[in-house]
Amino acid sequence: MLLNARQIQRVLGKERIILLAIEDITARREIENGLEKARKELAAIKISEDEAREYSESVINTIREPLIVLDQDLRVVSVSRSFYEVFKVNPEETVGQLIYDLGNKQWNIPKLRELLETILPKRTTFEDYEVEHDFAAIGRRIMLLNARQIKRVWGKDRIILLAIEDITERRETENGLEKAHEELTALAAELKRVARVKSEFLANMSHELRTPLNSIIGFSEVLYDETFGVLNEKQKKYVNNVLTSGKHLLLLINQILDMAKVESGKMNLVLSSFSIKGLLNDISMLVADIVGKKKLEMILEIAEDLPHIVADELKVKEIIYNLLSNAVKFTPEGGKIGMRASTRKADSKIEIKVWDTGVGLAPENMGKIFEGFFRVDTPYSRVTEGTGLGLPLSKKLVELHGGNLSVESEGLNKGTTVLFTLPIVSGKGVRDGKESVGCR
Repeated sequence: MLLNARQIQRVLGKERIILLAIEDITARREIENGLEKARKELAAIKISEDEAREYSESVINTIREPLIVLDQDLRVVSVSRSFYEVFKVNPEETVGQLIYDLGNKQWNIPKLRELLETILPKRTTFEDYEVEHDFAAIGRRIMLLNARQIKRVWGKDRIILLAIEDITERRETENGLEKAHEELTALAAELKRVARVKSEFLANMSHELRTPLNSIIGFSEVLYDETFGVLNEKQKKYVNNVLTSGKHLLLLINQILDMAKVESGKMNLVLSSFSIKGLLNDISMLVADIVGKKKLEMILEIAEDLPHIVADELKVKEIIYNLLSNAVKFTPEGGKIGMRASTRKADSKIEIKVWDTGVGLAPENMGKIFEGFFRVDTPYSRVTEGTGLGLPLSKKLVELHGGNLSVESEGLNKGTTVLFTLPIVSGKGVRDGKESVGCR
């Protein structure tokens, strides 16, 4: 209550009277308190709205891809910083504008209208709609659009979040990859055709060249052995030249054919168990004559406890002969060559090292030595016979057995070392003494 009082003296007499006014302000106080409470709540709501707006603006600007916030009339409420950067526009020309009017009506895109005006009201969302458009400022762009309608807490108004992902570069990359895939497919088909033609050619060459060549070599040997009569020195020299050249040509043809078989996956290993120690000694004897003629010193270190191995004996013989022949060919007179063989019990392999003190290899040639027909270009090697196939073929044959081959050299005129390993048992093993294993 609100009290008001006044004391009044009467005109006649000395008595006084007091007037007391009582006003019931309960309702007014309740109204005032209610208004104060409402004011505080509104202030709190405003603070919350400001915080929410600041938070949402921060989120929008943090998003890497362009994002537009639209009201229910499709006018721009807010956009992300990345939108301005990607589409080269400024806030004054964007916020408050109808989305179709942006950029001098460049956003008046029929597909976008369909999405916002027809599809979105029915579904409330749409995802991964691809739109292609030419913009004056940035050129042709392929965009991936995602949108969602959100109902506001206060009122019935809705806002629309429209995310725009520029996938132009991605599409160009995908198209490039697809084109490259088509080209590679066509190239693979062409390579397959070439491989088939190559195989047919090699098969024909094998018959057409080796058959008459074997006849030439055979008849030359008969003549050289003077089976049909005595030859004079000049005749014998010429026959020997024919025989030597024929054997060299046959070796070249055989190496080319073997290389082609390995590369095409048609080389088969005929596995058997044999003494690797005996094979090494036999090959050493084969090259001993050439070693003697060149006045080379050959050092052999063949371990006594070498086991029998399971491998293709002819191919292993070819590997070792190729490596020893190279060592002899590329080592000048008076030099040294050597071969060391031992067992690696840790991984059940035979390790064989062939080394020489010959012409060596320049560092820049180390990556080329396993290329077919590659020859080291030195004055000595230019006058030395060789096909350039022995080393790469040997490497492939070693790998076909499940081994490894590597080459080391400290430089020109500092010699070369070839190290290779062979499993004690190659392939699947031996059944009934022999087994054929393909390289595919």
